[in-house]
Amino acid sequence: MGLMHLALGQAPVVLGDIDKNLEVMENLIVDAKNKAKTNLDLIVLPELFITGYNLRDNYNKVAEKIPSSSNAQEGIHKLAKKHSIHIITGIVEKAGKSLFNSAIVIGPRGYIGHYRKQFLPNFGPFEEKMFFTEGNQTPVFEMPFGKIGIQICYDIFFPETSMGLALNGADLILNLSASPTTSRPLFHRVLPARAIETTCFYAYSNNIGTQGSLTFAGESVIIDPRGKTIAEIPSFEEGVIVCELPLDKLDTFREARPVLRDTKKKE
Repeated sequence: MGLMHLALGQAPVVLGDIDKNLEVMENLIVDAKNKAKTNLDLIVLPELFITGYNLRDNYNKVAEKIPSSSNAQEGIHKLAKKHSIHIITGIVEKAGKSLFNSAIVIGPRGYIGHYRKQFLPNFGPFEEKMFFTEGNQTPVFEMPFGKIGIQICYDIFFPETSMGLALNGADLILNLSASPTTSRPLFHRVLPARAIETTCFYAYSNNIGTQGSLTFAGESVIIDPRGKTIAEIPSFEEGVIVCELPLDKLDTFREARPVLRDTKKKE
């Protein structure tokens, strides 16, 4: 385990138009590859990026069984293969009669895994419980370049999700988000705290643009295990950030502040 080459992207998407959003995704990948000095391992894109977030009664139309060779997954795999990169993006998952707000992990060889959002916000402008079912797993994905934990947006406010990922071995925790401008300051405060308490690298990829009544400012950011910002994308700016994460330095961070060692694992 050494350096991991990570990219985060944010760009406005078109509600319900998977083909158009795959084009947006490819533009971000190309932009990231141009910015990187070396081959990229992974690009991370926001919550429900491939479908749009604010679809309400139309989630069903874009939902896909995972894994399958449906439109979005087939398109993501083609991009992963063509650009030799792993992609993690938000997607609407269909399982039986249920829909899940999910994140999917696809590499050049195809499907690797997926995560279902566990905490669904149902207050203010959010009404996810009307459309989605809650997930109940906290998987960590072992990738060639590191161990990745995923959470989606509101999950971050429940510390057990972050700590569960860290105790399951995550080196890097990703938060795929659709946080509108009203809730974004809360994320700014919580993200460094979660990085510090888990001693993990943390990456937050947030939507930008307007979807219905919601406005997203992006402000995607990568944070180190001491809560320091490594790289960020300015508000409302379309684009990518790329950075090298020294995962081999995690042991040093964890010796200096042994939170994980001192956390009593519940039997």
